[in-house]
Amino acid sequence: MLALEQARAIIAAQETWDVNDDLCDCTYQRIGYWNNPYIGETYEIRLCCVWAEFEKQYPQFFKRTQIDPAEWDGEVDMPRSIYHRQLSKSLGIPVADARLVAEEAPKGKPKAQPVPFVLLVGGRELEIDLRKVRFH
Repeated sequence: MLALEQARAIIAAQETWDVNDDLCDCTYQRIGYWNNPYIGETYEIRLCCVWAEFEKQYPQFFKRTQIDPAEWDGEVDMPRSIYHRQLSKSLGIPVADARLVAEEAPKGKPKAQPVPFVLLVGGRELEIDLRKVRFH
């Protein structure tokens, strides 16, 4: 895991944060973002890093349940930051080490196209896209 001081320096240097920026070794990268244009201020917090510090101080309030990591089934390619964490869990190594051994992240898998629903009305075929029909 990155030293806390090193992580702080890297994180502070970034102008904007993204939930998949992979700037910390936290398992669940989460960023809180509050904007108030009336006071001209935006407040950002790396909640994942704060939670990690809270967990060190108050372990009795945290519970982790281990399950087998699922295979990627998204339509788009798996973000590398998520892949690093999946690899870390699968191999039982720190996220920092997973970054070093990681190969190409899994590719997305396009979903199957829906089968059209066709009605025969008065000798004419009417194709209906059931995804756009509202049922009441």
